[in-house]
Amino acid sequence: MKKGTICLFIIIIITLTGCSNIQERFSQDDFNNIQTEIPVSKRTIGYIGCSNTRQTVYGYRWAEGNQIWNVNINNIHDYDSGSVAQWAKDAEKGKGFWEIFDRELLRNPETKKIWLQLCIPKGEAKVTYEQSYPIIEMIRKKIPNVTIYISPLAEYTENVCEITGVEGIERGISLAQELDSRNDDLVIGPILGPLSLAEINEEDKSKCHPNEEGMLKMGKQLRNFFDNIENSTINKTIIKS
Repeated sequence: MKKGTICLFIIIIITLTGCSNIQERFSQDDFNNIQTEIPVSKRTIGYIGCSNTRQTVYGYRWAEGNQIWNVNINNIHDYDSGSVAQWAKDAEKGKGFWEIFDRELLRNPETKKIWLQLCIPKGEAKVTYEQSYPIIEMIRKKIPNVTIYISPLAEYTENVCEITGVEGIERGISLAQELDSRNDDLVIGPILGPLSLAEINEEDKSKCHPNEEGMLKMGKQLRNFFDNIENSTINKTIIKS
C-alpha cells in the first residue's frame, strides 16, 4: 500500500472515531428524554435564577417534564452566579443574563409563565424590594400578561450552603413573600427541597449544589407543582363551559 494511501486511511479512522465519541456524549445527555421531548416552541414556562435553578430544571427533564424551557448538559451553566442583584443590575442595560433569557424566549414564543427563583448570596442578603423589582419589570416588558411564580432557594437540613449562608436563604423566603404581597401577577411557589447532605454533590466544596438524586427530587417537585396548576386550569375551563 502506498504511503499516501496509508495516511488517508489513518485520517479517516481518526475522524470516524472522533465523531463517534461526540455522538456518544450527546446520546448520553438525551438518553431516556427523546421519547418525552415535545417541540421547543410548545413550551410555555420559562425561568430565571442561578446554577441551582438550571440543575433543578435538568432534574425536571429526568422527571419527564415537558412544559418548562429545556436544559441540557451543554447549557446547564448558563445561569451560574445568577443572583437577584446581578439579574437586576443586568436589567438596566438588558444585557448579561437577559441576553441568555432572550435567546430562550425566542426559541419558546408561546411562553406565558415565568418561574423566578431568588438566589441570594450571603453578601447580598440585604437586597431590598426596590433593588429586586427591576427583574419583575423586565419580565413584564418582555412577556405581556405574564404570570410570575416566585420561589426562594431550597433549604438544607444538615448543612449550610457557603454561598448563601443562612441569611441568604432566609432573605429569599422573606423577599418572595414581599414581592407576592405587593404584586397581583405574582404567585408563591414552587417551594422545593429541603435538601439533605446525601442529596448534595460530594465534590462541591460550597455544599450548595444538588447531586443527581437531589436534582431529580427537585425536578419531580417542579413537575408536580406546574402539572397541578395545568390540571386546575383545565378543570376550571370544563366547569365554565
